[in-house]
Amino acid sequence: MRTALLTGTLVTVLVGALGCAATTPEAQPPVQRHPFRGAVMAVDPALPALQWQRAHGAGWLDPITTRPQARWVSGPRDLPELDRLLRAADQTDALVVLVVRYLPNRDCEGWGAADGAAYDAFVGDLVRRIGDRQTAVILEPGGLDAECFDDERAALLAAAVTRLADAGQYVYLDAGRPYRLDVAETAQRLRRAGIDRAEGFAVNVGGRELTQFSHLWGLAVSDLVDGREMLIDTSRNTGRPPEEAKSCNPPLRALGYPPTTRPDLERVAALLWVKHPGESDGDCERGEPAEGQFFPTLAWDAVVRAPWLAPFDRLRAASARRPEPPLAPGPDGAAVRY
Repeated sequence: MRTALLTGTLVTVLVGALGCAATTPEAQPPVQRHPFRGAVMAVDPALPALQWQRAHGAGWLDPITTRPQARWVSGPRDLPELDRLLRAADQTDALVVLVVRYLPNRDCEGWGAADGAAYDAFVGDLVRRIGDRQTAVILEPGGLDAECFDDERAALLAAAVTRLADAGQYVYLDAGRPYRLDVAETAQRLRRAGIDRAEGFAVNVGGRELTQFSHLWGLAVSDLVDGREMLIDTSRNTGRPPEEAKSCNPPLRALGYPPTTRPDLERVAALLWVKHPGESDGDCERGEPAEGQFFPTLAWDAVVRAPWLAPFDRLRAASARRPEPPLAPGPDGAAVRY
C-alpha cells in the first residue's frame, strides 16, 4: 500500500512539474554581472603616449599615461601584443578593457575582416589568446549605428557576443554615438546583435558628447533592453562639442574627465577612456599624424586645459615647450600650422 501511494504521489508530482514546464514563460535573459564594481582597471604598459613620454622625458604627460585606457584589437596582428598587457594585469589582479574592431566592411568602406568566416576565426583566436582570464570587451565601435548595418552584420555580432560570453568574458556592445540613431532603432539593433547575452552597451566611443547627454540617451536605450548597464567614453568630451565640420583633431580641447569604476550615475558601470587621449583623428591637412597615432601637440593642449586636473599638473605642462608638428602646405600653397 505504501509503495502504491508513493508511486502515485511521484507520478502526480512529475505530471504537475511537466504541466508547469509546459506553461512556463520564455526564459529570461541571463543575470547581469557587474565586473567593474570594486575593480582596479589595468594601465597599459604599451601605450603610444607612454613610449613618447619616455623617449622625450615628458613628465607633463603623467595625467594621461598613468591612467587606465582600453586596448584596441583591430585584427589578427594585434593579438600577439596582448600577452604583455594580460600578464601585467595578472600581477595586479586588474581588469583589462579590450576594444574589438574587425567587422567585415568596417566603416562601410571595405575595411576589417575579409568575410564572416575570417571574422569568426579572429574571435576564436582572441578567446584562445585571453585563455581563462576575464576581460571586459567593448564590441565593434561604429558597427551598430552604421548605414550598412544589416541582418548579416547583426548575426556576426550576435555570434561574437555568444562566443565571448560563453568563454567568460564581459561583453558590452557598442551602441554608437548618442543621438545618431533614435532610441527605438538603437535598441532594436542591440536586440538583433545579441544584447541579451551581453552585460550591457557602450556609448560615445571616440565621441565628444558631454557625459550628461550621453547618460540621458543611454538611459532611454537601457529602458528598452531590460535595464542593461552602459559604459561611457569620457576621454575627450570636456567642453562644448565642436561643430561637425571642425571635429577632426579640433585644437584647444581639454582632457576628458578621468576613468572611474564609481561613476555614481544610474545604470552606468564605468566611465572609461576608450579612445586614447592625444590620439590623432588622421591628417586634417594641418600636418597631423595618421589616424590612430599619438599626437603630442593634441595631448599637450588637452592637459593644460583640463579643468579637473590639479594646478601642478597643468602648470607642469604649461611650463614645458608645446610640441609643434611640422608646417603643412595649405590649399593655396601657403604653410599651415596646427
